[in-house]
Amino acid sequence: MDSMQKGLIVHTLISNELGEILIIQRSRQNDVLPEYWDIPGGTLEDGEDPAVGAIRETKEETGLDVSNVRLFFQKSNVDISKNKQFVTLIFHTNNSKSGVVLNPDEHEKYAWIQPSEINRYKIVEYLSDCINAYSELKTKPIN
Repeated sequence: MDSMQKGLIVHTLISNELGEILIIQRSRQNDVLPEYWDIPGGTLEDGEDPAVGAIRETKEETGLDVSNVRLFFQKSNVDISKNKQFVTLIFHTNNSKSGVVLNPDEHEKYAWIQPSEINRYKIVEYLSDCINAYSELKTKPIN
């Protein structure tokens, strides 16, 4: 039996001082889930540190320079048809700067929303769990 390939995907959940989070809408031309809303992210490059990859993908997709990303959520799923396991690592950071500049080939709209509004959007499958985890994180006292 062939061993299963691994794919590592990194995302950044960005919040602002109003408690809103940044979501971006994939373009109509996107091969994967066109017009779905997601958060900035993509595939980790070979040998790349996951946090560095999350920062790079955020810059490529939104034009925002973020730092101090902290891992807070992970998800794993297996795509039998591709014989591949995908591991998704999601980082969080705060960014009060506006000035989002999307790459029009990849995304066509962005929105700053309250986490409770996420169900009004057509979102990628993992994002609901991710935002629930973020909301719990925010309300838990840090000991």
